[in-house]
Amino acid sequence: MPPARPHKFRWSMFTLLLLPAAATADTLAEDSVKAGIILNFAKYTEWPGAALAGDSLRVCGLGNQPLSGKLAQMQGRQVQSREIQVRILTRADEWRDCHVLFIPAAEKQRGDAILRALAQAPVLTVGDSEEFAQSGGIIGLKLRAGRVRFDINLAAARKAGLSLSSQLLKLADTVQQ
Repeated sequence: MPPARPHKFRWSMFTLLLLPAAATADTLAEDSVKAGIILNFAKYTEWPGAALAGDSLRVCGLGNQPLSGKLAQMQGRQVQSREIQVRILTRADEWRDCHVLFIPAAEKQRGDAILRALAQAPVLTVGDSEEFAQSGGIIGLKLRAGRVRFDINLAAARKAGLSLSSQLLKLADTVQQ
């Protein structure tokens, strides 16, 4: 049965070549969903009047390409009659200029420092790690049974002067008071 071996080898190589592509496709789809969810979070959040001076809503992300570049695709969309401006941040002095700040799991090392710096700033912090909301972030994204879910830290939102819609609170897995 010599022909069977090359055939099996080709299928194994084909499978190995497809696995990274499938994983990348899953990540891109998940990141696209997360970006859409962040957009909806902005729709169901109220900022103090002084925080929304101007006609734009600044959605910021940390890292090179937050959510595989899907966050940047929100540029120019409308939320609460305001045009979204997407910014990719590298410096700590820029964090307070945001209305929404996405903190990816890759930035977990700096996460606590970021949350302390923004504790009373009117910035909706959204993180991509399991314990983000428990650590003082406002909304923590997580993956459960293949679906993107989230937890809310209502105390952190209140401390930041933000009001979250009751509809948003109903959709959360947990709401930490």
